[in-house]
Amino acid sequence: MSGGKYDMQVISFMAIKGGVGKTTMAFQLAKFLQTQDQKVLMIDLDAQKSLTGTFESEHFNFNGKPNIADVLEKPSIGLIETQVQENIAIIPSTSNLEEVADRLASKPNRELLLFMWFVKNSQELNQKYDYVIIDLPPAWNLLTKNGVAVADKIISPMEPSRFGYESHTKVLQSVGTLQDEVVDPVSGKSYITADVFFLGNRIKHNTNSSHEFLSALKHIDNVIGVIPEKELVNASMLAKEGILEYATQNDKLHEQEPFIKLLRDVFSEIQKQGND
Repeated sequence: MSGGKYDMQVISFMAIKGGVGKTTMAFQLAKFLQTQDQKVLMIDLDAQKSLTGTFESEHFNFNGKPNIADVLEKPSIGLIETQVQENIAIIPSTSNLEEVADRLASKPNRELLLFMWFVKNSQELNQKYDYVIIDLPPAWNLLTKNGVAVADKIISPMEPSRFGYESHTKVLQSVGTLQDEVVDPVSGKSYITADVFFLGNRIKHNTNSSHEFLSALKHIDNVIGVIPEKELVNASMLAKEGILEYATQNDKLHEQEPFIKLLRDVFSEIQKQGND
């Protein structure tokens, strides 16, 4: 977490609307870090459970296992993650998460429930994990605010559309407002210290909308990379695999080498940014 509180990096993926590749990028970043032998804890704060679903199969699900609602309702709880792959664990979401959030809306420090859990478990989290990756809901709500409060970095994917371009302003305004509201009463310092970065995603180089979008991105600060539309991404997500893993298994490694290198460069940039 930010401000030197923790050694691990906490990266939250945020979007004001769905369908921009937020969950996909969160999952693929975790799989990239896995190849580097980095230990990753994933947290699904989205009631749609898309990230949670990427680790489920006909042989395994999270029914009866602890989930993120347990953390938010009782921040004094210990670590409750489920190990799902080598170097990857997850605190899954639950379909009634929005109902849980409604119940928590009257609690004091309701935007800092996840923050309090991080503080309580900071030593063990630091020992076990190099990265925490959080998938936020596609809305500005209490769950999103909790994920923003613990983040070192916020990555916000944007798609080539007018709303996609305008979303960067809404993201910055929302985070800025929360930064002003969630303040330590003694020091006067905000608990919100994350750097916000933007990621151009699903770019089609043969369309006017994508050309206009790329031109617009030049006027936005903190754009961390641009990722073209690729069927490889969709296919790997359907297979619930990392892109490198999927390409290797399906004899597409040589054919897709330039795209895989681009994606790895973007993920490396995410690792580096904000660490100076």
